[in-house]
Amino acid sequence: MVQPQPSWFEHVDLMQAAIVALIFIVGWFAVRALKKIDANQTELFNRMHNLENEFHVLKGEHNARGCGK
Repeated sequence: MVQPQPSWFEHVDLMQAAIVALIFIVGWFAVRALKKIDANQTELFNRMHNLENEFHVLKGEHNARGCGK
C-alpha cells in the first residue's frame, strides 16, 4: 500500500530555495546586528576616552590650585 505524500514533497526545489532564503535572511539580520553592536561599542569607547581626558584635565587643575591635598 502506497502512503500519500505531502503536497510540498513534489516541489523539493522550492522548499530548498525557501530554506536557503530563510537562512540568508537570518544571516543578514545577524550580520547587521553585529555591525551595529560594533559601531556602538566604538562610539562608547571614544566617549569614555574623551571623558577620561576631560577628567584628568579637571583633576590637574584642581591639584594645581592646591585643593587636592
